[in-house]
Amino acid sequence: MTSVVKYLERLFIGVGALALLAMMLHVTIDVTFKYLFNSPVPLTMEMVTYYYMAAVVFLPLFSLERKGASLVHVELVYGMLSHRIRRVILPAALLLGAIFCACTGYAAWKPAVQAFNAGTYAGSVQIVSIWPTRFFPVIGYALLTLALAFKAFSVIRHGIHDEDDEDLLESVSLEGNE
Repeated sequence: MTSVVKYLERLFIGVGALALLAMMLHVTIDVTFKYLFNSPVPLTMEMVTYYYMAAVVFLPLFSLERKGASLVHVELVYGMLSHRIRRVILPAALLLGAIFCACTGYAAWKPAVQAFNAGTYAGSVQIVSIWPTRFFPVIGYALLTLALAFKAFSVIRHGIHDEDDEDLLESVSLEGNE
């Protein structure tokens, strides 16, 4: 299981990094051609908007949460609570986050399927099919849901292994306590 999780993490970070690199190159080439040769690269706006940005934002969500920290973590009151209460609040917050991400991914599913069935495309003179990008949020939120749920169950099963940690989330990983 650990090797599958690490493979998925590397895969989606790699895809996000490649999308970011492709976006930079595409925009740079477009601007260069536009101002030097008065001939912009077709479909730049569509590719950046629908493919590159969606891939950069949604696909690496899983790996960002998996690193041992959290996407959003505010310790306004949490740090002042006893260890016993933290052991209850941390998995509850992780499970609520998982539920929220599951609902968000589910909400993105219907528009993605509708775009697939309609064969949605963008562009004017030249067109590009954009329905595949509608599944990026579904994939990203589904994997983030799994990461949060697994992290919550890991805390429930193994507990938080260092009571003196300032950031208790850093002591929780998807592989359990190491």
